[in-house]
Amino acid sequence: MILKSFGCSFIYGNELSDCTTKFSQRTWPALYAKHHGLDYQCHARAGTGNLAILEQLLNQIANPEPALFVVNWTWIDRFDYNNRENNNWKSILPNHTDMSAQYYYRNFHSQYRDKFTTLNHIKLAIDALQQRNSAFVMTYMDDLMLDQRWHTTPAIIELQEYIRPYMTTFDGLNFQQWSKKNGHPITSIGHPLEAAHAAAGELMIKVLDTQNTNDR
Repeated sequence: MILKSFGCSFIYGNELSDCTTKFSQRTWPALYAKHHGLDYQCHARAGTGNLAILEQLLNQIANPEPALFVVNWTWIDRFDYNNRENNNWKSILPNHTDMSAQYYYRNFHSQYRDKFTTLNHIKLAIDALQQRNSAFVMTYMDDLMLDQRWHTTPAIIELQEYIRPYMTTFDGLNFQQWSKKNGHPITSIGHPLEAAHAAAGELMIKVLDTQNTNDR
C-alpha cells in the first residue's frame, strides 16, 4: 500500500532540514506512512493552488494501484494557470509583485469566486475518490472556504455542507494554527518545523486510526 500526499509547502516540507533537492520525509503525512509501514509518495508543490492540487490528485486517482490519499487544500486566493509553452502549472499568489499578479488581484480576483471554485474542486475530489473506493484524508489551510458570514449564496452553503464531513482538523484548527497554539517552532514565513510535524503525526495516528476503526 502507498500513501500519496497532495498540497502545498506544508505537505512538501519546505524549510524542514531534509528538504533540499526533493520533498521531506519528516512531514506529518510521511511520518504517518512510516508508522504504518506504507510506501510514501509526495505529489505536493510549494506555492501551488487548489486547482493544481486537484489536477495532481485526479492524475493519481486514475492509477489503479491501491493507495491512501492525503490531501491538504491550500489558501483559496491562489490562482493557478497552465503555461502553454511547457504545459506546467504556475500559480499567482497575493504576495507576488509582478505585473500579472497585480493585474489579476486588482481586476479579476474576488472572494466569492475563490470560495465557489475551491468548494467545487473539493467536491469533485471527494466524488472521484469515493467512486474509486479509495481511503482518503482531507485537511485544509483556509477557514474562509467554510465561512458563511460573507460572500455566501445557497450554492456556497450547499457545497460547504457537502464537504464539511470530510474535512479533518487538528483539534479544530488547521496545521499552522494548531502548531502556533501548541508552541511549536514556526519559521518567519509560517512553516511549522520538525517538532510540529512530529506532534501532528502522533495526533493524526490517533485521529485517523480511530476514524478508520469506527468506519469498519
